[in-house]
Amino acid sequence: VLIIDDHETNRNILSTYLEFMDCPTSEAAASQEGLKQLHQAFKENNPFDLVLVEQRMPDLDGETLSRAIKSHPDLKTTRLILLTAAGLRGDAQRAQEIGLSAYLTKPIRRSSLLDCLLMTLRDRGPQRPDSQKPIRVTRLALSERMKHNIRILLAEDNTINQKLALRLLGKHGYYADAVANGREAVEALCKIPYHLVLMDVQMPEMDGLEASRLIRDPASGVLNPRIPIVAMTALAMKGDRELCLAAGMNDYITKPINPEELFNAIEKFTLE
Repeated sequence: VLIIDDHETNRNILSTYLEFMDCPTSEAAASQEGLKQLHQAFKENNPFDLVLVEQRMPDLDGETLSRAIKSHPDLKTTRLILLTAAGLRGDAQRAQEIGLSAYLTKPIRRSSLLDCLLMTLRDRGPQRPDSQKPIRVTRLALSERMKHNIRILLAEDNTINQKLALRLLGKHGYYADAVANGREAVEALCKIPYHLVLMDVQMPEMDGLEASRLIRDPASGVLNPRIPIVAMTALAMKGDRELCLAAGMNDYITKPINPEELFNAIEKFTLE
């Protein structure tokens, strides 16, 4: 993989990510330098499998460089991923016109980069510009793809709140199961490898605080005692957050649930 980016810090981060994936890397601090490396690799019959191109470069911007690469007979089959600071309207169409395999918006997470590489390189053969359409990948698309692999446990005793929460989660691409109290939550976590728990604080039989303390106990029998737990409570009293954190919960949101706060909390503990 060739990384073309004028910022050394960015190159170091991407190199570290790629090394973690066992991908050999080369770096170029300027567009013209990157072009030279691409031509040299082609002459040596060892072309790069993939090039990560920063959009904002001092000599040639990423789109201009990508067009130059795609217009050269020796380099036109090169797979390119454009790295951009902000996704703008029309990006996907321009990416397809240029012939990019994908583009990613910053900040780029290791998991997003890995997912993008797997999608881009799924065809091991040489890329054929005349037959293979570019794969348009954004951070949002990658997040949506990852959501389907996330399983959430909702502990909520109010039936109406249960239905509303499950509908909201499902509408946004998450799979969730619901239980009616803390004891049922613990029992479910002993059987199913959930990724996150949304825990109501006030519930009959066993409340959310007691359930969280039990989940954190290695002897409880739950599959993952370190599973992220997000508290949900109708009470917004001073000290509630500290009480929830002391019980072993990771975060705290108040009812009525604000969808933006809910999904920010979920993404915080799952998508990475």
